[in-house]
Amino acid sequence: MDSKGFLPGFSKLGFLPDVFDLDGVELNRLLVKDIMTSKATYAKKGETIAEVISTMKNTRLRELPVLDGDKPIGCVTYSSFLTRRRLPFTSKVEQFMQPCPRIEEDMPLTSATEELISSGVRGAPVVRAGKVVGFISRTDIIKILPQVDDLKDRKVASFMTASPQAVKDKETVRKAQTLMKTLDEKVVPVVDDEFRLIGVIGMTEVMDTLWSSRSGAKVPGVIWGGHDRDAPEVIVGSVMSRPAIALTASSTLAQVASTMIKNNISVVFVVEGEKLVGVVSQADLMEQVVSLKQKEGVYVQITGLEEGDPDVYTEMYSMIEKVMQNVNKIDPPLMFTIHVTMFHQEGLRSKYSLHGRLSTKRKLFFVRSVDWSLLKALSELLEMLEKDVRKEHDIRLTSKKHTPTNRDGSSVEMNPR
Repeated sequence: MDSKGFLPGFSKLGFLPDVFDLDGVELNRLLVKDIMTSKATYAKKGETIAEVISTMKNTRLRELPVLDGDKPIGCVTYSSFLTRRRLPFTSKVEQFMQPCPRIEEDMPLTSATEELISSGVRGAPVVRAGKVVGFISRTDIIKILPQVDDLKDRKVASFMTASPQAVKDKETVRKAQTLMKTLDEKVVPVVDDEFRLIGVIGMTEVMDTLWSSRSGAKVPGVIWGGHDRDAPEVIVGSVMSRPAIALTASSTLAQVASTMIKNNISVVFVVEGEKLVGVVSQADLMEQVVSLKQKEGVYVQITGLEEGDPDVYTEMYSMIEKVMQNVNKIDPPLMFTIHVTMFHQEGLRSKYSLHGRLSTKRKLFFVRSVDWSLLKALSELLEMLEKDVRKEHDIRLTSKKHTPTNRDGSSVEMNPR
């Protein structure tokens, strides 16, 4: 098998290319093999970090699956470089790759989407009997969303991340990298002093600036991983891309998906006038797909945590479960994600910053907390989250009480013509 290109002897299964022109796609009936592609770029076992980074830059890919022959053994992402201070060019790919999700060709598409979300990758090899027969990515899934009746008309305001954090054009690329790590995002918006959207910076620009051997590496043949204090400070405005693609809060999910595909981007920004008011990423669309999966309970994901003690995870999930049970009585939860960032280390101690996002059947909720104790930070975050859900419920009930209704229970039209 060639490491870059088509898989020998493989042809696309299921839907023909013109499926994307059809309406009424039922997402819960689709299998992975219906939309997977045979064209993908791979890294081979034994390739060096220099070869992998060159491929990622040339193809503008943020991650690469790693194959041993025709069997997937892992993947390399930009995150693979974040935790390494310096990496010799001669390091082999298997020394810094991470686990790769296992996607079977007959797996329901909603389940495969859930696997991609869980692993934090944007795509994965598709296997049959342990051997690669295709590839599926977020982009493959997003292509069909404009034809999914249950999703296509959802308004951006209902699933965007509101009041997003951004980096200013006069700040450094290192600041942008830190924000990406804090938010667990690979792209962040760039704004001016008036918070007007003026551009975008992604991990590609960070790689070019901080991970390049030209950026001040002092040892020949070594890539310095963005943590070196002596690396040059580059201003965001000098490397950002423009214009940043934006829609409004009244746009639909179908418009977001089509915009991403047309422009080959992973993030669409939301503006009101020229001001940045929201962000929609591919991950947000994936969450909308998973919300259609027939399942009981809430889908919970914890990212960014480097804690290796299983008892910590057990306690965290126990705390989350109790709060989700309370929330379920008010507004059934669909998906709850927590991203953990550790910073301000003092000896063996670290401070924890938690970002929580809960999607329910009615609304999205965002909460943040910071504490030296991980479990205390989580407790505070969950307490704030439950309060927000109850507050929203009370507002909805109050609004309903003051809305005139007809005998059949429908709302009275206030300005009849």
